[in-house]
Amino acid sequence: MNAAIERAELLGPGGKTQTIAGSELIARLAAARRAPAAPFAPERIALVARVSERLLRRGGPQASSFITHFAFWTRKAALEALGGNFAKRLPPKTIARPRGVVFHLPPANVETVFLYSWVLSYLAGNANVTRVPTEFGSVIRSVCEMFLTELAGEGAETQFFVQYSATGALNRAISAESDARVVWGGDAKVGAFAPLPLRDGGKAIWFGDRSSFCVIKGSAVAMLDAAGMRALASRITNDIFIFDQMACSSPSVLYVIGSREEHGAAIEALLEAVSALAIGSDTGAGTGQFMRKMVVAFQAAATGDAEAIAWRDPALTTVMTRATSRHEERVGGGFLWVDFIDGIPAIAAMAQERDQTITHFGFSPEEVQELAETVANSGVSRLVPAGKALDFDSVWDGYDLPFELTRLVRVS
Repeated sequence: MNAAIERAELLGPGGKTQTIAGSELIARLAAARRAPAAPFAPERIALVARVSERLLRRGGPQASSFITHFAFWTRKAALEALGGNFAKRLPPKTIARPRGVVFHLPPANVETVFLYSWVLSYLAGNANVTRVPTEFGSVIRSVCEMFLTELAGEGAETQFFVQYSATGALNRAISAESDARVVWGGDAKVGAFAPLPLRDGGKAIWFGDRSSFCVIKGSAVAMLDAAGMRALASRITNDIFIFDQMACSSPSVLYVIGSREEHGAAIEALLEAVSALAIGSDTGAGTGQFMRKMVVAFQAAATGDAEAIAWRDPALTTVMTRATSRHEERVGGGFLWVDFIDGIPAIAAMAQERDQTITHFGFSPEEVQELAETVANSGVSRLVPAGKALDFDSVWDGYDLPFELTRLVRVS
């Protein structure tokens, strides 16, 4: 279909939509490029902070943890600190300007994550166009509508949330009008957008398939008292079960430094505590996901790889393996491979290009630095304490997003 005659649904405040021609959308994007803002302009910080305040006020026990974290992350003080840090890191004799129009493609499995890159792009001064998935969750839709309501009061039309056919020509047309493109999703989605043109000098930022794992020191777990064990279990539960273990930063493997003979009982107690917390939070895989966990576990048993399989409850399944090996199978839904390894150097053989986040527990700062250097030649781009796997940061997947979404002008 020709992009000029293809139609798009433009989302507005209050749940209203407007149907416009593809050519009209492209014209509006071109006009939006001519109305940039300075990076971290006070008025843009204030707008995001107002939405943050609304989200924090509505909070309560029903508020999702990821929206609460997003609201906390976008508090005015936090945004001003982020802007101050950005300004301090500018090279001498340079000024930063927005790239122009940024095209956002959210993921299907963890749709809230695109809010962070959208906010950073908005704060960078850009115009933004986001292709909203057809199956858009009510929570994330409500957040977008909050932003749209605030933006409507600003007057200038520079931010667009749209829906249109994924098989038409608008993807190419929007991309060709964009100065940067941010793609969240699997490798297939990234590959589908990679050939699409961008404006001259356009920047392609992509977040494809990634896997993550957790490394803990067995001796540190064995020294925990009951309160410490519950605290660690709570942190690991958050890392695993938020987003149903399908986020790229959710750990799918637990590597324990130490022997099973010496530390197996402590690790078993930890996993039982994780299981109890998962049950208490009403977390559990669907029937299809539960069946998949069973199939993968039985396959591990049939091949002789599994040393122990524990069906702890409908939420958590753990498989301890006989030999230290790389586990390529990402199951999700509360499925954890557990391996005991000799030490940090053994991680070098495990970490590969597709890995993103290592969560850790029980290590000194010097040991964490050693771990980082051990995996330096892999794809690992984050090392964070257990419980922080899903905490978004402005440096993500190796991208320093405030700088990726701006351009530098040398002044001499």
